[in-house]
Amino acid sequence: MQFTSEVIIATYNKPDYLRLCLQSIAEQSQRPSSICLADDGSDARIDPVIEAFRAAHPDLPLRRSWHEDQGFRKSVALNRAIASSTCDYLVFLDDDVILHPEALARHFSCATRGRYLTGSLIRLDADLTQRLLQAQSYGWAEGRLAGWTPKGRSQWLKSMPFPPGVMALLDRLSPVAPNFQGACASVWREDVLRVNGFEGNMSYGGLDKEIGVRLRNAGIRGRHVRYTAPAYHLDHGRSYADQQVKSANRAYILALRKSGETRAVNGIAELDAS
Repeated sequence: MQFTSEVIIATYNKPDYLRLCLQSIAEQSQRPSSICLADDGSDARIDPVIEAFRAAHPDLPLRRSWHEDQGFRKSVALNRAIASSTCDYLVFLDDDVILHPEALARHFSCATRGRYLTGSLIRLDADLTQRLLQAQSYGWAEGRLAGWTPKGRSQWLKSMPFPPGVMALLDRLSPVAPNFQGACASVWREDVLRVNGFEGNMSYGGLDKEIGVRLRNAGIRGRHVRYTAPAYHLDHGRSYADQQVKSANRAYILALRKSGETRAVNGIAELDAS
């Protein structure tokens, strides 16, 4: 099946993180048609990262969808990027992830109408994160991120220790109920439009799970490519996290599961009023 694809990276003022994320996309065995930065109001500090990437990879289009910084509005930034995209298939990443070189190829090979995919997020500790950020580079050793040691069998398997065919078999033999993981998920653009995108009224804490619930309410099934599309998550603080907001979001998601609602209240169709 032939289709165009775009990687949408949610980003905000983390140039050192973004540089590594973009590098990992450029090094994919199967590249996307384009990359879009869903920018939640970054200032000029990420401009050199964008300019350097464009100069180094003129064959990989990079565009930027930006709005003014008015606090945490990641959902709105993502909706703007979705609305302006012209590609058939969208992969969502955060700017703090490093993709395994085969991750996008797996997403594209498993792309099926009426289904979204979510990969595995492998969380790095603060020490390794700082070493990678200071070096502004990374490497691979035996198929894993160099310098990283898995914590237990589950993490080891998520890092793709065996050939892709073997790992794909493990995906099939051990299916799990997937949430929509905003740091490493993919879906057809028409399906995102069908549910009116992300919920712009939600702040940090479950906004990716929320759209996953509405996608499932709309009959769009999820699949966890658990062992075949790893993304390594760089450690960072979350000064924007608010426990009361997160609790309210959890309650909202539970109610959404019961209601069967599919469309975002403040989504893509409401962008002009955002």
